[in-house]
Amino acid sequence: MVIVTSHAVETTAPLRRQQRRSRFLFLLTIPICFSILSLLKQAPLDDSPDSTVIVPEKKDDAEHSESDSESCLRPRSNNRDAVVKKSSLKLPIINLGMPKMGSTSLQSYLECGGYESVHWLCGGRYCGDCIEEAIQAGLPPFSSQDPKCKINNIDAYTQIDRGPENLVQVNYLHEIMAGVPSATFVLTFRNMTKWYVSMSNWWTDSKEVPFESTKDNTMRGRFEVANITGLPVGVGRNVSEFSHFYCEYVQRVRKEVAKYPGRHELIEIDIEDPTVGRQMEEAFGVNRTCWGHSNTGNHNDAVPADELQ
Repeated sequence: MVIVTSHAVETTAPLRRQQRRSRFLFLLTIPICFSILSLLKQAPLDDSPDSTVIVPEKKDDAEHSESDSESCLRPRSNNRDAVVKKSSLKLPIINLGMPKMGSTSLQSYLECGGYESVHWLCGGRYCGDCIEEAIQAGLPPFSSQDPKCKINNIDAYTQIDRGPENLVQVNYLHEIMAGVPSATFVLTFRNMTKWYVSMSNWWTDSKEVPFESTKDNTMRGRFEVANITGLPVGVGRNVSEFSHFYCEYVQRVRKEVAKYPGRHELIEIDIEDPTVGRQMEEAFGVNRTCWGHSNTGNHNDAVPADELQ
């Protein structure tokens, strides 16, 4: 009996050690399995050629993180997909941008490209007054019956307001969108701080303008008292208030255009972008050399500084 018992002990002892070692190895593999499962969950399930893994865009350190309020202060990359011919553009071209946002350069560019274009004045009257009167009379915005308003059948309107006192593109945005059968709308952008400083410094001693403009009554000051849709009297005293106003306006424009798919087109342009000439050529089919003539020598297509200051 002793021999049998001794043999049993000698036989089972190595087996128990092997079992303990197996359990230990099994426990070690558990975290490894969980790690593998976690990686599999992150990988795309479809490995076909059409699968796409979206990698978040790396933002410039100088930019704030993307949000609804900030994205409306930068143009979307939604310009025309390829270089186009002029004949494929929806006419008229209507600039919805603000004063001191490149309207003069836009006017020169389109004229250089052969478009019949008006800027601020439509014949013997201000375009904004002609548009406002037509809308108030229940007519399409660009069909004034006043013979002094040379506003009908124009290719491009590069400034339809006459300043803060008559921002028809803001106050009558819905009526313009609904009243034009088809159009290409242009929305210009620039750095908000630079825009604010530009308006704070701009005034004119010209007697031909329909407003009082002095060193103490700058463009920014006129915005503050004009009672514009989205910018009530007393608002517009700092960059933040102007940014909020323009952000809401941009969102309104995008929503209005979206109501008319296939009817209207919206082109968004950063006038301070060094490549804006190329972007304009892709959007309008007009050679980039028509944009920013004074800057073509150093390959900077941005708007000339004297228009922005």
